[in-house]
Amino acid sequence: MAFQDDYQVRLDSFQGPMDLLLFLIRRAEVDIADIPIRQITEQYFAFLKELHTIDIDVAGEFLVMAATLVEIKSRTLTPASARGPGEGGEGGALDDTDPRFELVKQLLAYQKYRTAADELSRLRQEFAQRWSVSGRGATLPEEPEREYDMEDVHMMDLIEAYERIVAGIDLSKVGDHRVEYDDTPISLHQSDLVDRLDHAPEKRMTLQDIFKGRSRGEAIGLFLAMLELAREQKIGIMQDKINGTIEIELNLS
Repeated sequence: MAFQDDYQVRLDSFQGPMDLLLFLIRRAEVDIADIPIRQITEQYFAFLKELHTIDIDVAGEFLVMAATLVEIKSRTLTPASARGPGEGGEGGALDDTDPRFELVKQLLAYQKYRTAADELSRLRQEFAQRWSVSGRGATLPEEPEREYDMEDVHMMDLIEAYERIVAGIDLSKVGDHRVEYDDTPISLHQSDLVDRLDHAPEKRMTLQDIFKGRSRGEAIGLFLAMLELAREQKIGIMQDKINGTIEIELNLS
């Protein structure tokens, strides 16, 4: 069965990036302790690329995990001589020097949590069926999802460009590099991006130039800020041809 069959599942169907990773690992029918990191990374990005809309409230965590997977993948592809003594790679025995070790440990812990949560949910449903109680009071209206639909650029193009840029961030210091979440408010990233575009020639910059010199954490914040500005129609996102350069332009109207 092709992986394409599972693209019908929406991103918000998962409770977080760990949930999506567990889904992909089960789909590949492999043991968590022996994750084929290259295959899982490719499928993770393939899943994100199929999204036509992104909910900004959930996108951040998934992009952080995307950056983490790219880092782990790059470390497993690094020649053994460039890794620390005894530091494993894909296909070898897993120990605390393996690039996958921390992720595997978190996945195993999360799997236990999900199993327990699913069991509690099952018991709660059984209880509700035995002693059903009608709801009281008014039902609060659900907030509409905040979605982004880019007319000029398909979401897949943005995700692919983001993947290339994140993968290109300096990893020469493999042993020292860590993915850290940037806690800068999205509003500050928005102000920074608008200011840079305002001072750029023709109020326009390429996506590559926008991310140039930024850490992975900062790149994630900038990416989310860009989506928010596009939703507010404060910027335009353009691409003149398939796989062409993506440009961001400040809307003056």
